[in-house]
Amino acid sequence: MKNFIKAVAVLTVLLSSFAGIQLTASAQEETIKIGILQYVEHEALDAAREGFIERLEESDYADRIEFDVQNASGNQTTLQSISEKIARDNDILYAIATPAAISLASLEQEKPIFIAAVTDPVEAGLADSLEEPGRNVTGTSDMQPLEEQVDLLVNNFPDAENIGLIYNSSEVNSQIQADQAKELLEARGLNTVEATVVSTNDISQALNSIITEVDAMFMVTDNTIDSAITLVGDIAKENNVPTIGSSDAVVMQNGLATISNSYHDYGTQTADMVIRMLDEGLTPAEMEIELGKDFEIVVNEDFAEAIGIDPESIQ
Repeated sequence: MKNFIKAVAVLTVLLSSFAGIQLTASAQEETIKIGILQYVEHEALDAAREGFIERLEESDYADRIEFDVQNASGNQTTLQSISEKIARDNDILYAIATPAAISLASLEQEKPIFIAAVTDPVEAGLADSLEEPGRNVTGTSDMQPLEEQVDLLVNNFPDAENIGLIYNSSEVNSQIQADQAKELLEARGLNTVEATVVSTNDISQALNSIITEVDAMFMVTDNTIDSAITLVGDIAKENNVPTIGSSDAVVMQNGLATISNSYHDYGTQTADMVIRMLDEGLTPAEMEIELGKDFEIVVNEDFAEAIGIDPESIQ
C-alpha cells in the first residue's frame, strides 16, 4: 500500500510537471497583436509602415503576429477614436508620426509603444530623454540633419537670398524643425519668408502668397505639407523655385533634393527594436530612442530638369 501511494504521488508530480511544460509552451506560442496607427497617408509614412511590417514578417515571430493597421487620415477626431481601439485591442503599439504617438501615449501608459517619424520625442512629451526614455515609449526619431540640408541649399544656390518656409504651425514636430531651420538659415545671412497652415486646404493660398518672393524653399518634414506634396511641388516648379529638404520619399514624389535616411529603413529599424524587446525581455523605458543611420543626398531628376537644373550638378 505504501509503495502504491508513493507511485501515485510520483505520477501526480510528473503529470503536474508535464502540464506546466505544456502551459509554458502554449504561452510561448501565444499570438502577438501589434496595432499600427498611422496619422495620415503620404509616401514617407507609408514607407515607415511597410518597412516595419516587412521586417517583422521576416522574423522568428512572423507566425505569431497579427497586425491591426489603422490610418487616421489626418483627422483629429478620427485619431482619438482609433487610438482608443488600437490601445484596447493590441499588445504592442506602433505609432507613425508625432500626432499618432501623442494620442496613443496619452491613452496607454503600460503597453509598449514604438514610434517612427517623430522628430523630437522629448519635446513632444513622449520620453524623458533619447538615451533613457523612462516610460513605455521608444522607437526611432526622424530628426533631419538640418545643418547639412542648409549647406546643400547654400552650396547649390549661392545666389539665393530669400528662403521660403511652409509648415503646419499646430504640429509640434514641424514647429521645432521650422524654428531650428530659421535659426540656421539666418545664421548664414539668409532671409526667411514663412507661410503657415493648419490643414491641406490652406496650402495653395499660403504657398502662392510667398512663392514669388523667394529664391528657394526649405522644406521641413511636415505631415500636412507632405500629404499634399504633388500640389506643393507643382507650384514650386511653375515658379522655377527649387525645394531643398524633407524626406527621401517626399522628394522623389515631387521635390528637388534633400539629405535623408530612408523612411522604409526607419520602419525596419523600429521593427528590429521590437524584436530585441521580445528576444531579451526588455521594456521601452530602458531602450534608447534611435536616430537614423544612413543619410544620403537624394535628387529628383525630373524635378531638376523641370526647373532647368542639371541633376548631376547637385551635391
